[in-house]
Amino acid sequence: MKRLLYVLALVPALALAQPPRPQGGPKPPPPPPAAASAASAVPMDENAPRDPNKFAALSLLGDNVQLLSLTPARGDTVQTGEWKAAPAGGLDNAVLQALNQALKAGDGKREVKLYTSSTRSLYGDPAALFVDGKLALPGNLAAAVRSGGAARLLLVTRSRQAPDLAAALPAPILASLEGPGFVLDQRPGGQIGFDGQAGLPVFAPYLSVRVALVDLDDLRLKREQSLAVASRLAVAREAAANPWAATSPEQRVQALEALIEAELPKAVAALVAP
Repeated sequence: MKRLLYVLALVPALALAQPPRPQGGPKPPPPPPAAASAASAVPMDENAPRDPNKFAALSLLGDNVQLLSLTPARGDTVQTGEWKAAPAGGLDNAVLQALNQALKAGDGKREVKLYTSSTRSLYGDPAALFVDGKLALPGNLAAAVRSGGAARLLLVTRSRQAPDLAAALPAPILASLEGPGFVLDQRPGGQIGFDGQAGLPVFAPYLSVRVALVDLDDLRLKREQSLAVASRLAVAREAAANPWAATSPEQRVQALEALIEAELPKAVAALVAP
């Protein structure tokens, strides 16, 4: 898979939609990036006529995955950590594919241009991207997403939310969710494992993101929706001591991608509805 992140600020990430992959089949590789290799190569015609059937999509999810661990020794105190998903840009790619497919499924006339950024500061506080309800992107980023005549931008960022919003997560968790992540809960209690037996740890991928719809005529926020969703992975008895180590990096990424593919289209449909 080609890396989507480049040295400079912004490149078109994908040129075409992915065809649906067969159930249970391997994920096809993403299409190659568009010809431009840096922001300076992207046409910067901000005055292009706005076409309501054209969308831009920008994912700022990043590769860092939040880890929340609870153990009997710590009780309800959460031990936090971080894991870096690979390949670089893979989660942003999954987000962009989900946005692309959801927009085109809703209306076959829609055109979508997909972007990602290597400006690492943008992956911090998403609220800092909006000033008085207006999107404030640095450098040529705003001009780039406005080029080509798109009328609206779908922007996906991390969102800090309470764990109890994600019904599949155990309670209590005294920490906030932010972006993609995993909860590993090894506390004793009345937990019921995936196989119906009591006492197995809970190993759950989650996604806590904000999806914003921005008017590219004036860069003002039109609508937004936050998602806090999770699922539980099967934990075998022989893996109960360390469910994290029992999964491969590829399996972890696939679990997060499954949440992205299942949940983001619902937010898109709500945001772009008339």
